[in-house]
Amino acid sequence: MKIVHLIYSEAVSGAEKYIKQLLPGLHQYGIHCHLIVVTPQRTSAVFKDFCDDLEANGVAALLIVANRLSIFNTAKKINSYLKKNDIRIVHSHLVNSDLIATVLKTFFYPHLYLISSKHGYKEPVMLQYQPGKKINKKDLYYYFTKLTLKKINQNLAVSHAIADLFINMGFTKEKYPVIHHGVNIVEPFNKEQYTNTCRLANPQLIIVGRIETMKGHYYLLEALQELTKHFPEIKLLVIGEGSEKSNLINKTKQMGLQKHVQFMGFIPHPYSYINHSDIVVLPSLFEPFGLVYIEAFALQKAVVAFDTPAGNEIMENGITALMAPKGDSKQLAQKIIYLLNHPEERKKLEASAYKKYTSSFTREIMIENTANWYHSLQIN
Repeated sequence: MKIVHLIYSEAVSGAEKYIKQLLPGLHQYGIHCHLIVVTPQRTSAVFKDFCDDLEANGVAALLIVANRLSIFNTAKKINSYLKKNDIRIVHSHLVNSDLIATVLKTFFYPHLYLISSKHGYKEPVMLQYQPGKKINKKDLYYYFTKLTLKKINQNLAVSHAIADLFINMGFTKEKYPVIHHGVNIVEPFNKEQYTNTCRLANPQLIIVGRIETMKGHYYLLEALQELTKHFPEIKLLVIGEGSEKSNLINKTKQMGLQKHVQFMGFIPHPYSYINHSDIVVLPSLFEPFGLVYIEAFALQKAVVAFDTPAGNEIMENGITALMAPKGDSKQLAQKIIYLLNHPEERKKLEASAYKKYTSSFTREIMIENTANWYHSLQIN
């Protein structure tokens, strides 16, 4: 079986990391993957390195530099690649890729077998999502999604939360199959020399992810105000970039928390910082999956988070993580205080989380589950 994975992307985030972990390992199951990355000029250098890494791991990778408006020409180039390599299956990731694949199937390759992974949805919709609650559907994102679904043969969701959202949006009556992410930490993270650069305070908290409203950074700042009363030397490391970064920096200054917050920017492999922190705090209001949860589990680091989709598929409150009610910064602070004051309980949590990781969220488990699903499709 030969499959081209297709993604239009402008940044390396969850879907891109998923692809990088997944594709090289499928070969052992008789699934030979190619990758096509479409990206604008400004991010082409990042994705050239991304493609080079996959090439080094045995995955043929093609980089197409194009913007969203070049959709027809991009589809034409992909069609040539498919015909040249005798491939009739495309697995697309994210809505822009689905659009390219839809144009490809409509105008160039009508017998194309099209698979789509649902890694998320429009963030304002995910922010307001509640099971059973009506959601505004009158926007271009909704109509583009509806349009592409007419051409897609099979859909796959990265979490039950996303599968449920697509039902709630009226896109499908039958729940899409779900395969969770998996990850292996191969980069060095626990070398002794990292302590001087990665351990910046005692105690030390860390939040990793895009600085966007959905990630809940503002709730963590409110919790930090309470935490400084109990731990005057506490520091929060903020790893990531995003549209809310300047607002978050200003809010930090307004709250008088400058000496307690350090903005680290984007770090491709933040594992050494996670490893040298005491608690990973993830107060997201919704996560399509939440890769950082399982990265923390793999590194045996305690997690405090809000009880929201899809985090509550991964974490079990009081067993593998501590979860506060959504948007409750006081409860968030209390749970962090509890773990900082009870290191023995923190170690129990970390051990249970690591056990959950090894049984459910390794790269090998994800690869095997995906390979089995591909073979179950029985594509002629």
